[in-house]
Amino acid sequence: MIKVRNMVFALSMLTFAIPNIVNAEEHVVNAAAREFKPAIVYVQPGDTVKFINMTSHNAVTYLVPDGGVNFGEKGKMAGATMVTPPLETNGIFGYVCEPHIGFGMVGVIVVGDVSADQKAATKEKAMAELQGPFKRLIGKINKIKAK
Repeated sequence: MIKVRNMVFALSMLTFAIPNIVNAEEHVVNAAAREFKPAIVYVQPGDTVKFINMTSHNAVTYLVPDGGVNFGEKGKMAGATMVTPPLETNGIFGYVCEPHIGFGMVGVIVVGDVSADQKAATKEKAMAELQGPFKRLIGKINKIKAK
């Protein structure tokens, strides 16, 4: 009886998980010499972002929406490629290439539909929390197309 109940539970969980896994997309960001291309990526919840050409770069989050998960390791190069965990939380993720932040190598990932109020709140958070060249993320936030 317990085995049957556990099996039914597992199958019901898969029913909810499979549509998100099947519909999830992997978006690609190229780490060029001193910039991420594209610097603004629009994704849906469950999608991932793959960073390529990362031998002398990293991509580390410095702004994460409430409930969001950080990606990248501070102070560590990513290697040839790096893939974010599935981005499940709606909002704006701001990330930088630490070795090239002085050149303005920053980017944002917009997950889901972001309102003008969410964009303004993220900009306010960036202004309050980020220091020095990390404030360059504000310029990218300003360019986000809010719904």
